[in-house]
Amino acid sequence: MQFSKIIKIIKIILANFLILYILLYALEIYLQFNSGSLYKKTKFYYQNKMEAENKEDTVLSFAPYKFLNKNKNIIPLSGISKKKTIMCLDENDKPITYESDKLGFNNTKYVKNINILVLGDSYVHGQCVKNKSNLIGQMNELGKKTIGLGIYGNGPLIEYATLLEYDRYFNYDTLVWVFTPDNDFYDLSIERNDEILLNYFINNKTQNLFEKNNIREKEIYNYLNKRKKRKLRELARLYHLDLAIIRGYIKNIDNKVISFDDKFYYLLSSDNLDETINIFNKANKYLEKREKKLFVVINSINPDIMFPTNKETQNLKNLLKNDINILKNFFNEKNIRFYDFNKKIENEYNEKNIDEIFNEIRLKWDHYTPKGYNVLAQEILKLIN
Repeated sequence: MQFSKIIKIIKIILANFLILYILLYALEIYLQFNSGSLYKKTKFYYQNKMEAENKEDTVLSFAPYKFLNKNKNIIPLSGISKKKTIMCLDENDKPITYESDKLGFNNTKYVKNINILVLGDSYVHGQCVKNKSNLIGQMNELGKKTIGLGIYGNGPLIEYATLLEYDRYFNYDTLVWVFTPDNDFYDLSIERNDEILLNYFINNKTQNLFEKNNIREKEIYNYLNKRKKRKLRELARLYHLDLAIIRGYIKNIDNKVISFDDKFYYLLSSDNLDETINIFNKANKYLEKREKKLFVVINSINPDIMFPTNKETQNLKNLLKNDINILKNFFNEKNIRFYDFNKKIENEYNEKNIDEIFNEIRLKWDHYTPKGYNVLAQEILKLIN
């Protein structure tokens, strides 16, 4: 074949790819417009803007799971300390920020003498509401001095590690542990492969993170700054050149091809449930030695699962409810106090009014609304008192 013909074929192929991309981009813009997300700013945009306006460092929130199973020498269990931190963008695409405490968690300030210490994931971190409206803020407003040690993406083993690492810095009476069935079993399936986390559970060996704060924060900054420098990617996201919605549709098609057993493997085996029980059992013994009380909150499952629309989601709900019941039986057997918030939400809310409790952000069910956090805060304090 002549060289000129090869060049011609290549040009035709490239032209067709370009035409296809232009058509897909036009469709993406239409979909973004319909979803109300057209040219919305990103967290990185607001980070740069805040730093320019305030002339001081602004950071994004950091989650420990980012470092799992990557042969790291250290696993930070909280974010950068004493910094203005961007957590997320709310339903209006405005940044939710907080000033982190000296340990790197989302608390108004570090207080040593408190009533309640709270462990958990994003529901304890405060996603995605202002601090006065999140769980910790409302528990404080209701009269109990409360500190939260939650970070988004945490599962039971990271939370246990957080307990061993940081409870020594507080005088408290009760540990409230918020367990989220939706994702905690999956999170644990990842966490239990990390050697540093296993050291907490098997050997009670901590990393002494507060004493190594400079090393801890250097690792986080290295991670965050790599993302911060990806300006081309952020430009693509801002102007939808990455075809995010279309890629999401394609991913959903791929997910439908994956079998139920492969998708929810972490629930089909009893391993993660058994390990969750072992973690709670060990944590309870740890607290009993220190004459502190354990109170477990079983968080509500997401509305998409609570109100299933297909057989797969119904099966997923059944698996979760079965594991929740086994957990509750264990708590009763060990005289560990617990509260099934999921049961309350299922009994008192339906598809028409669930938006009073759960927030919907960018067409997806997110975390609790301020009312949802308030209901949970009141129920916890009523039962503890």
